[in-house]
Amino acid sequence: MLNASADFARHNGVLLQLYDGAQLCHCDPAEFEDFSHCDVLAIDNLDAVAGHPGWEACFYQVINRCRAGEFRLLFSLAEKPATLATRLDDFRSRLQWGLLLQLPRNGDPEIRNILRRRARLLGIDLSDDVISYLLTHHARDLSEQIGILQRLDGISLSEQRRVTIPLVKQALLDRTDH
Repeated sequence: MLNASADFARHNGVLLQLYDGAQLCHCDPAEFEDFSHCDVLAIDNLDAVAGHPGWEACFYQVINRCRAGEFRLLFSLAEKPATLATRLDDFRSRLQWGLLLQLPRNGDPEIRNILRRRARLLGIDLSDDVISYLLTHHARDLSEQIGILQRLDGISLSEQRRVTIPLVKQALLDRTDH
């Protein structure tokens, strides 16, 4: 849903900033305060900040600013906000404000279609064999698969190679070596 929102924003002149909550946890929350230049703030995996008091306080304020009309907020969680293990109860309660949608888990056909569409957006021609290899040899979790696709995009661009099974093997091997 976040990707569709980003695509819609891009085609309609809406300034959307998209972040991954898991990556944000490696940064200082104080650096993440100025949203005055976006119309929509989108956070994937927002549940990753749960248990980090600085980030919980930051997003508590972000949600308050959103409710005040400064910008719009879209976010994804792996679980329901009410069951999220947070240190700041107010953060968990703020996550329950607004419209909440629970999307069904994606099966293999849906993951294949999403990967194919996402690859096209990156300019990658992803064959059925490569998709099958990814689903057979790596987690079927969509966010993991998207992460692999982004890594493949970087490697294929830097090495000027098409995305093939040997390139996928190389990318996954390099990832486990570090």
